[in-house]
Amino acid sequence: MSNAGPQPPATATANIKMSVGDYQLNAQISVPTKPTPLRLMLPVVHALANAVVDVAIKSVEEEGKAISCKKGCGACCRQLVPIAEIEARRLRDLVYDLPEPRRTEIRSRFAEAHRRLEAAGLWQKLSDREQWVEGEFNRLGLEYFAQGVACPFLEEESCSIHTDRPVSCREYLVTSPATNCAKPSAETVRIVPMPAKVWTALARLDAPPAGSKFLRWVPLIQSLEWADAHPEEPVERPGPEWLRELFEHLTSKMDNKGPTQEN
Repeated sequence: MSNAGPQPPATATANIKMSVGDYQLNAQISVPTKPTPLRLMLPVVHALANAVVDVAIKSVEEEGKAISCKKGCGACCRQLVPIAEIEARRLRDLVYDLPEPRRTEIRSRFAEAHRRLEAAGLWQKLSDREQWVEGEFNRLGLEYFAQGVACPFLEEESCSIHTDRPVSCREYLVTSPATNCAKPSAETVRIVPMPAKVWTALARLDAPPAGSKFLRWVPLIQSLEWADAHPEEPVERPGPEWLRELFEHLTSKMDNKGPTQEN
C-alpha cells in the first residue's frame, strides 16, 4: 500500500517568443495539461500582461519619458473600465470571499455606484452595450468620468486589490503629469501605447462564435451584478489550448482594438 500523497497536476511548459513592437518577448509559461477552468488561467494572463506592459514602459523610457502613475493618484480609477467576462466573475468571487465587515463595505460601494449611475441615466446605457454605435464608448466614458464615481476598490487614492486588478487596469499608464488626469483630454493626457492588448485577447476567450465582431466585455462597476446574472463559465479546456488561443487573439490585428473600434 502506497503512502504517497496526491500528485501535483501535470503541466506543460511553453517557450514563448513573440515580437512585441520593436522588442522580442521571451518567456517560459507553464500551464496544466488537464481540462482547466478559464479562471485558473488568470495568473498566467496577468504575468503575460505584466511582461507586455514592461516592454511598453521600456519603449517610452528610451524616448526619454517616464511613467507618472504613482500611489495616491487615483483619477484613472474613476473611468469607465472594461474588463473580460471571466474577470467580472473573478471579482465577484473575490468580494464574496472577503471576511465581514469588509465584504459588506465593498458591496455597499458597488450598490452606491449603481444608485448614482442610475440617477444619472447611465446604468442602463452601460447595460445595453450590444446596441452601441461607433464612438459610444468614448462618449459614455466622458459622461461616466464626469460623475466622479470611484472604483469600489479604490482606497486612499490607491488600488486595494493591486495584485488582482483587471488586465485593462494594468495596461493603462501615462507619461503626462499625474495632475492632468483629473481633467483629461487628448491634449493633456499622454497614454502609453501598448504594443499588444492582452485584455481584449482575454475577453475573446469567453466570446461568441468565431467571426463575431462584437467584443464582449463588462464594465467593472457592473461586475458583481453581471456575474450573479451570468454564473455559467466557459467549458474547461486543457491549459495548452487556452494558451494557444490567447496568443492567436493577441497577435490578431482585430483583437488589439478596444471596445471603441469593436462596437
